[in-house]
Amino acid sequence: KLDELLTFSDKNYLYEASLVERVSEGSIVLMKNERVSPSRLYDAEKFLHDDFKRRAKLDSGGFVKDLDAFLKDNELQLGEQQKEAVQKINEGASLLFLVGYAGTGKSTTSKTILDLLSTKHDKKTIITCALSGIASQRIADTTGYESATIQSLLVKFEDSDNFPYSVVLIDEASMINSSLFARLVSKIDRNAVVVIVGDDAQLPPIGAGNVLSDVLALGLAPIVKLTKIYRQSEDKAITVIANDIREGTVPEYKKEYEDFEFIDVNISNYYALKNQLSQNELQNLREENAAQIVAEIAHKVVESIEKARYRLSNKRIKEYLNYFQVITPMKGGTLGSNNLNMVLQDYFNPNPKKSVKKGGVEFRLMDKVVHTKNENMTSWSGEGFKSGEDSAQRRIFNGMSGLLFKIEDEDEQAYVFYPNEDVVVIYEYEELKSHLMLSYALTIHKVQGMEYDIVVIPMSFSHYIMHNTKLIYTAITRAKHKCILIGESMAFESACKKLEITRRDTVLLEL
Repeated sequence: KLDELLTFSDKNYLYEASLVERVSEGSIVLMKNERVSPSRLYDAEKFLHDDFKRRAKLDSGGFVKDLDAFLKDNELQLGEQQKEAVQKINEGASLLFLVGYAGTGKSTTSKTILDLLSTKHDKKTIITCALSGIASQRIADTTGYESATIQSLLVKFEDSDNFPYSVVLIDEASMINSSLFARLVSKIDRNAVVVIVGDDAQLPPIGAGNVLSDVLALGLAPIVKLTKIYRQSEDKAITVIANDIREGTVPEYKKEYEDFEFIDVNISNYYALKNQLSQNELQNLREENAAQIVAEIAHKVVESIEKARYRLSNKRIKEYLNYFQVITPMKGGTLGSNNLNMVLQDYFNPNPKKSVKKGGVEFRLMDKVVHTKNENMTSWSGEGFKSGEDSAQRRIFNGMSGLLFKIEDEDEQAYVFYPNEDVVVIYEYEELKSHLMLSYALTIHKVQGMEYDIVVIPMSFSHYIMHNTKLIYTAITRAKHKCILIGESMAFESACKKLEITRRDTVLLEL
């Protein structure tokens, strides 16, 4: 392929010469089996490999003499697998990987572990963290311990050798790429107790590496795998359906549930028509089907819009942003996030007092938006903005979800409030297209680590190339109270059987 791009033929010696030069200057590392890696990636994963092995040998000395008595006093009841995780920490493990699928009680177990650790560690020295603001807030809410985003921790303690914490719990670890994982772990005190929590059935991280899965494969540290699903009631099925999909099984998805609904929008006699119609006719049929799916999505919006607007009018911004979310596999096409954002904008925000159009996208006052770059931006804390404090440069991260609440035509500037991070950011009009996008609809990759009250997912054979068990599992488990799938039942069943078996090449697996 590279030959084709460069219009080369029989020029392997040029590649070899370039590779030798990169190896000699140290920018590329030659590994075993004639594999090569960029040095920054090699250094990050080699550090993690060695540090995990070192921490796995440490003994914290344990915590309580009678664990059963401690658990009895604890308000949360544990199953056998959950108890095993707590027991490992109580026996002195300084590093533990707690891995479990949706509905297996990772949060309950995490809280119990932190409560156990707090018998010897001051609560002020215990921190939990996650990649996204929503995931960070969720772990704080479920455990009661201080939490922060990984990036905010790294920025806050940029000038320190280590974080001032003796216990660090890292949540949603499957999302964290190698470079960021190494930066985070390198800041954790060498003798701290570290608990790493994640779900290896989720999509791998955006960026190089697959640390959580690699640690499981290599057994680098103590691991407890939670597999027992705790179902709240027979009417609640999100976790059961998600785990059927994870296993490559088509779930009982057409039954009536309190928290899950599938709305059929099929093409009648599709397979027969496929053999009879021309490509153009078939394409028109698919477009008609996509339009019908969009119409059904709009019906669900109408059902929920009053409650969404109630949150917004009462200035419950975080609740508004996390209330109703459309999630789709792709950006392009009728059912892609770009088109759905324009459709949904007209429902959620039809009559704005102000708007600005940049790069073919209209941004309206009170639009739901997401930041798309990791960059230092002029910003304030929420209170600082209200009280008129001077702005400061803060790192604003890709994936942060906010509300566009102010447009200044004269200065050609727009302001966005990010409630999870409590930050107000100012954007020049020229930055809007490159730094922001509407977020009424987002791709599944974009919502990793997020959680919404109601999630709506279009299902269509037009997304077939993207469909697999990991993708659908990740999408469905973003729903907190209700998950609604709308579209072709055969496309859904096909996706449920399409196991994601792509193996990432990583340095950890080569060491």
